[in-house]
Amino acid sequence: MADLESQICKKNNEGSKVGIPEAIFIEDVEGICKGIEPTVVVGKLQDLYSKYQYMSSSLTAQRSSLKTKLPDISAALETVNHLVERKEKAAEGETADYTYQLAENIWSKASAPPSNNVCLWLGANCMLEYTLDEAVELLKTNENNAKTTLKSLETDMAFLRDQITTTEVNIARCHNYGVKLRQAAKEGEQEKAKASTGTASSSASQAYTWKQEKEEVEVSVKMPKDAQKSDVKVTILADSLKVEHLGKVLLEGDLAGKCSPNGSTWTMTGSRVEIHLEKAEQAQWPALFDAS
Repeated sequence: MADLESQICKKNNEGSKVGIPEAIFIEDVEGICKGIEPTVVVGKLQDLYSKYQYMSSSLTAQRSSLKTKLPDISAALETVNHLVERKEKAAEGETADYTYQLAENIWSKASAPPSNNVCLWLGANCMLEYTLDEAVELLKTNENNAKTTLKSLETDMAFLRDQITTTEVNIARCHNYGVKLRQAAKEGEQEKAKASTGTASSSASQAYTWKQEKEEVEVSVKMPKDAQKSDVKVTILADSLKVEHLGKVLLEGDLAGKCSPNGSTWTMTGSRVEIHLEKAEQAQWPALFDAS
């Protein structure tokens, strides 16, 4: 099974895509399914597909979070740069007017002297005080890291989409191969059933057909035109079968196998008598009647 896994995917150690297995396009479906049921291969491919889908959801969530945080980081850096500029231009003792958000949809104004320090929210209700230079350096680092990570996530997601597509194609091809094998097996069984179906004619040119299953034999005997069920007599014994119409024998012979008379029945459908023989043993009959 480990060998099968190595045939459908391989580890990827390239750049940011570490941890994302690379799907291998299966060119020789028949070869990979040799000695293994196609359903097993499809199952492994579906497991790999589920992992890719989980990775895709995780990367999408990370990208969404970064896209939300990046504008806040950029806005904070712009604000700190503004404070640095106002500090450099302010005369001694001069205050500056600021408009700030007091609450949602509520803004207020305040006057404050230039300061060399600023407080930054770091998340999780945590705020730390930095000098302006430290704050600028920190926010620039955070902004660059966020942009780099976002670019890396975009690359990983594009790579992941390719692996998902490849896996979907592999699943479809292996599934179709399995359907082809099952269809071929079904056709083989039908040919075998046809081979075990015999057709013969009596001296009166009244044809009959028969076929068998594991537990039963079905015989169909053609009746003369306008024949009635009351005119027909069918005698089923453990080792013989006899069909008569108005006293005339249409079919008679010793069976090639044993049947159970109590479990056997017959009926008339249209111009044919349909006989159902229950086998005494679950064995294949070489013919309907014993040729010896």
